[in-house]
Amino acid sequence: MAMGCRYDQIAVDWLPEHCIDNDLVAEFDASGPDANGSWPYFEPTTTFGSENETDFLRIDNAEIDSFAREGRGYYATREWHVLHCMFTSRKQFRAGFQAEKVELWNNHEGHIKHSSEYVTSAVKWRLEADVVETHILGVDRHVPSGEE
Repeated sequence: MAMGCRYDQIAVDWLPEHCIDNDLVAEFDASGPDANGSWPYFEPTTTFGSENETDFLRIDNAEIDSFAREGRGYYATREWHVLHCMFTSRKQFRAGFQAEKVELWNNHEGHIKHSSEYVTSAVKWRLEADVVETHILGVDRHVPSGEE
């Protein structure tokens, strides 16, 4: 915990306890494709010989907190991104009935629009779920003014 905050994989940031929907986070953390329901996370590795190719190395889930604490970016799969969008929408809905607050960078129409467009395109184009494509920034991950 940093400054009384805990890292929340749905919000992909450190949040104070009153902003975390513990039941929803537990469900998200157990919704991944791995045998125990966890999510695979990755870090990029240097690929020699090609400027446009990136290889990825699997990160142990126990390391995610240290990546976040150190401000290091990491990657997730398309499936993770789709479920992040779905769970963020659920969090927004549930916040109207519970004491938990929704972090400002996820609680605006721009994020809702991004999420609906992202999920729609993944379904419409039948995109592969296990492709590593979602970059989770280590620092400056949330743009002020609600822009994506």
